[in-house]
Amino acid sequence: MARRRSNVIYSTIPNFGEWLTINCVINAIEGVLPNFYIFKRERLKDDYIKLYKLNTCMAMQKIAWMTIFLFKEFLFFFHKSIPSGMSLSNRNLLILYGHGNHVTLETIEHSKDFGLDMITLPSHTSHALQPLYVSCFKPFKTVFFKVRDATMSKNNQMEPNKIILAGWVDQA
Repeated sequence: MARRRSNVIYSTIPNFGEWLTINCVINAIEGVLPNFYIFKRERLKDDYIKLYKLNTCMAMQKIAWMTIFLFKEFLFFFHKSIPSGMSLSNRNLLILYGHGNHVTLETIEHSKDFGLDMITLPSHTSHALQPLYVSCFKPFKTVFFKVRDATMSKNNQMEPNKIILAGWVDQA
């Protein structure tokens, strides 16, 4: 059984109010899967990820947080992103951080039907219980902020937009 882990990274750009949620998935067997971005916006206006990695997915939400609806969309995206596929005979495990308000019993039961089991870590414990927090996501955040700071100082404190924000993630 393959082990998969997911983490959501919240980032803000000081003084500009751009919010972005990135649902990153690290696969112990097949490496990093494409990102699932949630931008703060009520309607789709532009393709903010058009310049970035193939198969990356973008969603809009008025506060840029994961919701029950977006989590279902993420699971569909996750299912089709697995190169080796998922089935009842090829089960996968998704370990989620503890923000469980978007994980419903219906979602869990539906996921089991296509070969995905989920474990949710207790809230506010990912820093201690999730090894990827220390080994992948914390270093990612550090590099992300360095890329952001370098770009902003090089371009005289330009006002970042959603396309630039996704680009910084891609660089980091």
